[in-house]
Amino acid sequence: MIETISNCGIGLNTDLSPEELGSGVWSETENIRFNNGYAERFAGMSKVFNTPSVTPYWIAPFSISTKKYVVHAGLTAVYVDDGTTRTDITGTAPTGAIDNRWTGGTLNGVLVMNNGVDKPMYWDGNVSNNLTTLPGWDANELAKSIRPFGNFLVAVGITKTSTEYPHMVKWSSSAVPGAVPTVWDETDVTEDAGENDLAETQDLMVDCLPLGNVNIIYKERSMYGMTQSGAGEYIFRFQRLPGVYGLLAAGCVVDTPVGHVVMSAGDIVVHTGGQPQSIANGVIRRYVFGNINSTYYKRSFVISNPSKNEVWICFPYGNSSVCDKAVVWNWVDKSWAIRSLENATYGCVGQTLISDTWDADTEAWDTDPSTWNENDYSPAEHRLLMSHSTPLISLVDTGSTDFGSIITATATRTGITLGDAMAIKTVRSIRPRIDGSTGASITIEVGASMYPDDSPEWSDPVTFTVGSSIKADSFATGRFLAVRFSNVDYSPWRMRSFDIEYTKTGNY
Repeated sequence: MIETISNCGIGLNTDLSPEELGSGVWSETENIRFNNGYAERFAGMSKVFNTPSVTPYWIAPFSISTKKYVVHAGLTAVYVDDGTTRTDITGTAPTGAIDNRWTGGTLNGVLVMNNGVDKPMYWDGNVSNNLTTLPGWDANELAKSIRPFGNFLVAVGITKTSTEYPHMVKWSSSAVPGAVPTVWDETDVTEDAGENDLAETQDLMVDCLPLGNVNIIYKERSMYGMTQSGAGEYIFRFQRLPGVYGLLAAGCVVDTPVGHVVMSAGDIVVHTGGQPQSIANGVIRRYVFGNINSTYYKRSFVISNPSKNEVWICFPYGNSSVCDKAVVWNWVDKSWAIRSLENATYGCVGQTLISDTWDADTEAWDTDPSTWNENDYSPAEHRLLMSHSTPLISLVDTGSTDFGSIITATATRTGITLGDAMAIKTVRSIRPRIDGSTGASITIEVGASMYPDDSPEWSDPVTFTVGSSIKADSFATGRFLAVRFSNVDYSPWRMRSFDIEYTKTGNY
């Protein structure tokens, strides 16, 4: 008998027991993404720029008319890099620690940065100039987070002369094009700067991020909408948004075509200003919040990978103090995947002007699967960049290795009943339909158990070679079957379906 598993690209589900999963859903994966109906190995990560002068804990894109920069900030210094030249723009050295998360963004062509323990800074894009304290900012005040919104800067979680105002949101005067706001004094009736306490809920301010023409202010367990409504004292209107979800840490929300994707304390949700909807519950929620490091969880961050329609929720797994895992959600296919990370500290999306040179390709001529004259560094496309504590800055989905090392990718499904949980089945072979480079090798294992709670007893792995193999002969007997696909080499591959050849041997 032959059973076809026709859709391998549905995704991963770690929350339900394997016996409850539908055909084509995987119970365990590592470095396998799901896209357009395929299960495929993640592409690699490659080093870009020269090795940073400091360990980068925050990176951001920044563009002027003639340059595209990547800004990277360490604990005591800040640099900008255009792929050719790196410039120190630090000025007064920051004093923050690793957990003083940088926030900021670009307003009117000016970069704004804030780490919560030093006065907020800005950079005008001229490499001859350093970061400078924001004009008009009270020297006795600090903010937990600052973000651009429209023509304003918005700060949340304010400290005034050592007195904390943890529910306060503060906004600047409106800025003229090409400049930052010059007034933050809420008592100046000639300007539109102001402040407000959002103290309806007792949880504390965390961060904010615009969603269309609304600035969403995130506290720990609640959200507020900030919309422009007039002038003077009532320049902004604030509204409590539905739901009891907030933000786990600064940087744990990203804007996507389907709304804000938010990592909250205990769930991952999406919303467009209304009631948030969980996208992790019953799929991957237990995996994330059962394994996230309870000490360093605030080092998590959320970033989009627009070229693949993905959101990466990056977090420190187990005992790790840096982000070494990402759960990846495809907002088109609604699928989940898991990606291993090399000590990631932050991510950003932007365009680069990095050239894809012959010397930059480090893989061997005889075995390199990349296409001749293919440019992974196209400046016309927004790409995901990551910083690492190595220190390193990388371009994601580039090449076929992670910094020269083979990507270990596996896709496992256990608890397969083939429609009859009582019958004992003997697997005879697996017949995959795999796209990949001719000669690429994938190992296939089959397993089986008699009872749903038992771990499968696995067969020895069999090598399947793309372009020459038809099937992998392997044997396992039990009521609940299992199959595992793993890569042997660096070659990219994808699979849409496979056949299980088996025989029924009775119920006992």
